[in-house]
Amino acid sequence: MRRQRGVLAFATPLLIVLIVILATMAMDGARLYSLRQEMQSQVNAAALAAADSAKSCGGSSVTAAGIRQRALIAARAQGYDGTDDDLLITAGLIEDGEDSGTLAFHETASIEQTNAVMVRYQRDEPISALLPSELLGAVTIDVNAAARKEVIATISASGGTAGIDGGLLGGLLGAVLGQPSYTLDPTSLSSLRNTTVKLGSLLQVLQVDQVTDILPLGGEDLANALREVGGITAPVANVLDDLAGASGIETIQVSDIISVVEGSSVPESSEFPLYDVVISLVLNLAERQQAGPDGILALPVNVDLSLPAVADISAVVGLHVGEPSTVAIGPARRGLNGDWRTRFYAPDITLLVDATVNVLSLPGVSVGVADISLPLAVNAGGGNGAFTSALCARGTDNDVLMGIQLNRSVARIASGRIDPATGAAVTEPVEIELLNLLPLLSVLSVEAEIEGEVPGVSENVILDPEYPLYCDDEGCAEVAFEDYGQGLSGLDLDIDVSDTKLLELPLGWLLNPLLNGLTGLLDGVVSLLATALINPLLETLGLGLGSMSVMVSNANQQNIQLIENVAIVELRAEL
Repeated sequence: MRRQRGVLAFATPLLIVLIVILATMAMDGARLYSLRQEMQSQVNAAALAAADSAKSCGGSSVTAAGIRQRALIAARAQGYDGTDDDLLITAGLIEDGEDSGTLAFHETASIEQTNAVMVRYQRDEPISALLPSELLGAVTIDVNAAARKEVIATISASGGTAGIDGGLLGGLLGAVLGQPSYTLDPTSLSSLRNTTVKLGSLLQVLQVDQVTDILPLGGEDLANALREVGGITAPVANVLDDLAGASGIETIQVSDIISVVEGSSVPESSEFPLYDVVISLVLNLAERQQAGPDGILALPVNVDLSLPAVADISAVVGLHVGEPSTVAIGPARRGLNGDWRTRFYAPDITLLVDATVNVLSLPGVSVGVADISLPLAVNAGGGNGAFTSALCARGTDNDVLMGIQLNRSVARIASGRIDPATGAAVTEPVEIELLNLLPLLSVLSVEAEIEGEVPGVSENVILDPEYPLYCDDEGCAEVAFEDYGQGLSGLDLDIDVSDTKLLELPLGWLLNPLLNGLTGLLDGVVSLLATALINPLLETLGLGLGSMSVMVSNANQQNIQLIENVAIVELRAEL
């Protein structure tokens, strides 16, 4: 017992010291852990706030200073009391890492390429608050967080105009289906224009897991799947049935119609307009079917027009597709190559309008004059655009303010033909014989050349109204923008009447009043064809002479991610 009392007398102080040390370490550990959690919450708040100002979410004007300011305000509201320089704030991209299923943060060369912000906070802290720091030293606490915010929008430039005519669209469908008498009734047209298809429903019908899996599938698979999607009923289902069996559809892939930006996380709730998909399918079919020496597809569209008391006009139409339209799905930011990631294209279309003009009268002439064959090549030039800005919904505001860049090409009208290799309009003079009073004798012959164009333009547009993210029971909203530009009023026609011969003698200068009347006639004929036939047919496809239609059929902001202690790839410099 006396030995044991000696041992206890010696061990008890050591045990007390050990207990004090362990208690101190436990308290210091809890303190350091709490401090780390506090630092983590500060960088989390800063990253989430700053991500609102990244390019994919910050609107039309984003700056490094704006990102930094938002991050610092949010961090200080969360209790951060360090200096501004202690927070390392870097804008960049969150994308897939080297290991499948992981995400990494990648700094970008330009702020216009960003969809995320990473905030890093390092702090040296004494290991113990009770024991001398010289004894135990200090530990570096290093935390970071990266947040990604971006709007994924579905944009197209292949439909949505108010001037769609069922007869013209039916004729286009009849051409690619090989059914000249094909008609599209108003009910079918209305259903096409007012129906959107949910991506998740399409994935389910096609039995695939994600949107990238549908892109290599064929056009026939797409047409059949669209027919099976809920809400698609006759007569629209019949149209899709017809397209599924059309010649050439086996060479079309879904990626020819729907363009999804690589690496974009597309929510299954995204929707796209059925009309635009049908138009793109039809134009892809037309591109594959246009053959023969003239390189055009004849449309079963016959038009009869009239200039009262002056001329009767009939016309047949051929179509050359240079580039079909697309439906684009993606974010509002640039890629690493500097180009905008989400680009959409209006169709590049050339029409050959073969008009026959029965001239009833000209100034100074009271007898029937002639029938004029007037071939017109019309190149709409297509056009393209890009999704350039999105001011994300935040707080109590549930709307997204979106900006697009439009590049409308020059539209040309010319007497002549279509180059089958390029689809370009080739200007050629038109031979006109007038005053055919005798069976084999033309009293007056002229040569006329017609050229005209509507100038192209590039502009940045903020869509109005803003896009509401909330989808009610009737579906999501659609925001359309009509770029009318100068429209047909900008069509500057140049009509050159030359090589005039009277009874095969070059005396045409004596007939200047009549030739002026002929110039006015040709101007009236081309203007009437442009107004009543050419522009409505082009608008059916989503563009017109000097105009372009753009529609946002879906926008989704579910891609908000916060990643603590994210892997950092190729970090170069802070903001």
